[in-house]
Amino acid sequence: MILASNVIRLIDESVLCWLATCSVSGDPSVSPKEVFEAFNNDSVIIANIASPNSARNIRENPKGCVSFVNVFTQKGFQIKGAAQYLSVGDNDYAEIEHQLLKITQGKYPFKSVFRVMADDVSEILAPRYRLFPETTEEEQISSALDRYGVQF
Repeated sequence: MILASNVIRLIDESVLCWLATCSVSGDPSVSPKEVFEAFNNDSVIIANIASPNSARNIRENPKGCVSFVNVFTQKGFQIKGAAQYLSVGDNDYAEIEHQLLKITQGKYPFKSVFRVMADDVSEILAPRYRLFPETTEEEQISSALDRYGVQF
């Protein structure tokens, strides 16, 4: 599945994403990730900086889910699909490493990466948008700025 431009834009604008994995015995795990981006318009790549549970889970059960939410508009996307654990010598690793090193600038060392293929993409919306369909992004942003105490 090809990632739509609005999904890629949100990935580029996001500061954090959340990677959900599940062990072979069914234990779920969700962890925040800082170093990530869209790759080849069909997947999300994530640097494995300090994620032994995610690495183990993906090796045992190669499925994953990555979520991104703009904290101000409170809109985002969830990407589900086949997950890969990649390290030196694996297909695409050198290209993925090169891309992620642009983000880390060498400050966050990593020796492996995760890749989640986009098999299914669904929108994430704050409940307010569904309960009050007339809600605008501007209203949601204003509400979030107040809630988070952000001042310009």
